[in-house]
Amino acid sequence: MPDATPLNLRKIKRLLGGLHASDRLSVSSGLIELATDMQPGARLTIDANASATLGAPLVVLRLPAESNGPLLHESLTAREREVASLIAAGRRNREIAAELSIALSTVKDHVHHVLTKTGHSNRAALAASLAKG
Repeated sequence: MPDATPLNLRKIKRLLGGLHASDRLSVSSGLIELATDMQPGARLTIDANASATLGAPLVVLRLPAESNGPLLHESLTAREREVASLIAAGRRNREIAAELSIALSTVKDHVHHVLTKTGHSNRAALAASLAKG
């Protein structure tokens, strides 16, 4: 279920560069191809008119809220799942590091990966999602 992966983000950037090109048909077919690669229920909005104000098209990628549960189990490593459950239990990074006997910097890396992979913007959102599931 690809979504905002680096590969898809590179595809979006390449396709947006083609909006100013004469071959808009290939840009359209590229966007259709990208849409089929994205996670079901994800929505990609591109506002080319924003270029006048922002200097570049405005791109918004919306992931479905219900996708956070399955992504948590499917895309996280075993260690990231451990860290996620400790975050949900209210543990701080130092406490997680001590409990798992790993470096604080490693915990920070795991927290970053967990938030990125699950699409949550912060620890509280992750904990709330885990409490639902």
